[in-house]
Amino acid sequence: MTEETSPACECRQDVEAGTAEPPAITSDRRADGLSTLTAGVELARIELRRGYRWLRGQDFWLLYMAVSALGLLFGSWVAFDVSRSIGTALATGESPPLSLAAVGIAWSVLWLFLTATLAVDALGSNGDLANDGHYLTIRPAADVVVGKLLAAAAKFAVLVFVLPLATTLGLAVGVGTPLPLVGGLAATVVVTLTATAIGYPIGLATKGVIHRSERLFRLKPVLGVGIGVGYMIVMISGEFTTVIEWITPVLQAPPLAWLGDLALSTTVGVGASGVGAIGALGVAGVAVVAGTRSTVVAARYAWSADRARPTEDDADDAAVAPDHRIDRLLRPVCQRPAALSIASTTLVRAYRSPLQLVFVAFPLVAAIPLGESLLATGTLPWYAPWAVVWYGAWAAGAAVPLNPLGNQGATLPTLLSAPAGGRSVVHGHVVAVLPITLVIAGLAVGVGVLAGESGTALAVLAVASVVAIVAAAVLAAGIGAVFPRFAAVDFAGARRAVPPSKVAYGVFSQALTLAVVAGAVVVDDSVRELSAVVLSAWLPFGLTMGVDTLMTGSWIVLGCVAVAVPIAYRVAVRRVNDYRLA
Repeated sequence: MTEETSPACECRQDVEAGTAEPPAITSDRRADGLSTLTAGVELARIELRRGYRWLRGQDFWLLYMAVSALGLLFGSWVAFDVSRSIGTALATGESPPLSLAAVGIAWSVLWLFLTATLAVDALGSNGDLANDGHYLTIRPAADVVVGKLLAAAAKFAVLVFVLPLATTLGLAVGVGTPLPLVGGLAATVVVTLTATAIGYPIGLATKGVIHRSERLFRLKPVLGVGIGVGYMIVMISGEFTTVIEWITPVLQAPPLAWLGDLALSTTVGVGASGVGAIGALGVAGVAVVAGTRSTVVAARYAWSADRARPTEDDADDAAVAPDHRIDRLLRPVCQRPAALSIASTTLVRAYRSPLQLVFVAFPLVAAIPLGESLLATGTLPWYAPWAVVWYGAWAAGAAVPLNPLGNQGATLPTLLSAPAGGRSVVHGHVVAVLPITLVIAGLAVGVGVLAGESGTALAVLAVASVVAIVAAAVLAAGIGAVFPRFAAVDFAGARRAVPPSKVAYGVFSQALTLAVVAGAVVVDDSVRELSAVVLSAWLPFGLTMGVDTLMTGSWIVLGCVAVAVPIAYRVAVRRVNDYRLA
C-alpha cells in the first residue's frame, strides 16, 4: 500500500526542494468565507449593540428621547386620524380631503428630511471608525461601509416607520382593507434605503473635506451649532411650511413624486400611477447600488485623511491668553487668591469646553416667538423683560454653581485636599457668574424699552437682574452641593460634559421660578393683575385669588428666599469641607 501525501506536505516538500513557488495566500474574504453583506450585518449588529449599551448610561439623552417619543406619538395619532378620514371618503365614493399631489409631497419631505439627517449623522462621530480604524486592518473598507449603512438604516428605521405606518394603517382602517399597508410599507423601505445610501456618502465626503482643512476643522463646532439653531428656528417659527412651498416644484417632480405613487399603489380609487410606482422601485435599486459604491469611496476619503490640527503656538495662545484677561476682570471683585483662582479656572474651563453650556441653552427656544413678534410689530409683550431676568438667573446658576463638586472632574481630590476650603470654592463659583450680570441687566433693560416699560420699571429690572443672578448662584451652589453629579454625558467622539443632577435641576428651577414670579408680582402692576386672574381660573372649588392676597403671598415667598440664600451658602460651604471620596 502506498502512503498518501497531504497537499500541505507536498507543498512543503516542493518549497524545500525549490521545485515550486509558495502557494498564494488567500484573502481574508476567501479564508473566512464571509461575504461583504454577511460581514456588514455582523458589524452592524456590533455597532447597534454598542450604541444600545452606551445609551443605557446616558440619562439626559434618554430623557430627550422620551420627550421626542411623546411628540412622535402625538403626530402619529393625528396622521392616523386624518388618513382614516381619507380612507372613509374613498370607501363612500366622496372626494378625499387631501389630493394625491399632497400625499406625494409628504413622502418627498420625509425622504429629504431623512437624507439630511443621515448626512449629519455620518458627518458626526457616528461616521467615524471605532478603535482608531482598526476595523480596516481586519476587514476591507467595503465590509465596514456596509455595516455602517445597515446600522444607520436600522437606527433611523424607527423614526421613519412609525409615522408612515400610522398613516397607512389609518388609511386601511378607513377603506376597510389591509391593501394600503402593502404600498405604504414598500414606500417606507424605499425611503429608508435610498436616503441612507445617498445621505451617508454626502456626510462622509464632507467629513473628509473638513478633516483636511485646518480652518474648517476649527469651524466644525460653529457649523454644528449653526445647523442645530437653524433647524430649531425653522421648525418652531413656522417657517418650515415656507421652505416646503419654496421647494414644491422639486418635490412634485420625478423621481421624488414617484414615492407617493408607490405608497398609494395598492389603494383603490386614488388614481396612483403604476408607472410611477415601478419607476420608484427601479430608481431605488439603482440608488442603493450607486450610493453604496459612492459611500465606499467617500469613506476611504474620510477615514484616510490626515486630520488637520491647530498649531502648537495657536493652542498655547488660546490656552494662555484668556487666563490673563479673566484674572484682570475678576480681581476688582475677588481679592482672595484661592477664590480668584477657582473663579478664573471655572471660566477658562467654560471657554475651552463650551459643551457645558449646552445644558442651559434649551430654554432659548422660547425666544423664537418673541423674535417673530419683534419683527412683526416692533414691540415685545409685557412679560419679555421678566423672562430675560428669569433666564439670566437660571442660566447663571445652572451653568456653573449648580454642580460645584462634579465640575471638578479629575481635580476633585486636589481641590478637597487643598487649604482653600469650601468658602473659597463657593465664592469662586459665585464670582465666576458675575460677568454675566452686566449682560443680562443690559438685555433686560433693552427688552423693557421695547416692551414699553417706564423709566422706574427699567431701573427695577436692572437691579432685579443683578440681585437675581447673585442669589441664584448662591442658591444653586447649595442645592448642587447636596445633590452632586459626577457621571458625564457623551456628545460626540471624546467630547464629554458633566451636567448637574436632575434633582438639582428640578429643585433649583422650581425655586428660582417661584422667586422671580414673586418679585415680578411685587414690582409690576400688570404682572400682579394678570397673575390674580390666572390663579383664580386655575383654583378648584370656585376659589379666587385677590390682588392683595397675591401681593402678601409674594412678599412671603421673597422673605423665604432671603432666608434660604444664606442657608444655601452655609450648606454649600459645609458640604464641600466635609465631602470625602469613597
